[in-house]
Amino acid sequence: MTDAPAGRHLALLSWPVPWAFRRGDDVPTLQTDEAILLSTQPLGEADLIVNLLSNRHGKVRGVARSARRSRRRFGGALEPMTRVRATWAERDGRDLQRIDALEVERSFAAMQSEPSVQAACAVLAEIAILASREGDDDPRVYRLLGAVLEALEGGLDPKSAVRYFEFWMLRLHGVLRDPEICSACESALPPSGAARVGSAGRGILCSRCARATDVGPTRRLGPDERSWLRLASARRPEEMTEGAAAARGGEALEWLLRGALEAFLERPLRTYRHLETWTRAASGTPGKT
Repeated sequence: MTDAPAGRHLALLSWPVPWAFRRGDDVPTLQTDEAILLSTQPLGEADLIVNLLSNRHGKVRGVARSARRSRRRFGGALEPMTRVRATWAERDGRDLQRIDALEVERSFAAMQSEPSVQAACAVLAEIAILASREGDDDPRVYRLLGAVLEALEGGLDPKSAVRYFEFWMLRLHGVLRDPEICSACESALPPSGAARVGSAGRGILCSRCARATDVGPTRRLGPDERSWLRLASARRPEEMTEGAAAARGGEALEWLLRGALEAFLERPLRTYRHLETWTRAASGTPGKT
């Protein structure tokens, strides 16, 4: 038997190789984790893009195939702010993963029949989507969001819930430092009395730094608002029943926390407008004309 020509062997080596045997092929990794469903959006006629905040994998974006055509596969797991057990196929370098299964562990749908609570949940979801990172194994943001949702379900004022989430997202990302320290000169603020809030995420300022010519406009941060910050530093969200008026109606707190968050994200957050509309309606306060 004669040997085949060398050229024939080279030709055989150039044949297409099945994907399973290719070296370095991007084989998907199956992942399972606890997660909170933040939002969905349509993709084509049948699919949904799903945004999840997971416990050990940070933000996860994936495609739920045929989720719009039939709800039998995913059911109530696609409701915003549902806590689920998620399974997805992950490929490195892909913007969207394949969502294989979502099993409901806890639903927060009932409380969202109240429009102001639903609006607060939309703000929480938008912040979590924009401020969370994919592949982040730090579980603190996931636990924070879960605790705030449980507090909302227990009756926490929606504005207080949003302010608390803003506060701790800023702390976790290292944007907001100790609220008892001037963010400019790093001196201790007087324990009583007012301080000032700088614009565009400049933080809390002492009176001397607030008078500096380059800090821009400032607002007064009164004793009640400073007390709310101290409580938020030390308490769980369900314990934030005191100081709700400061969180709900205090312009300086919103200027501080929302302003710092939007400066950090480098974009305005769209969902705040709906929260303002519904919280005014719930309190009977007329809107601006």
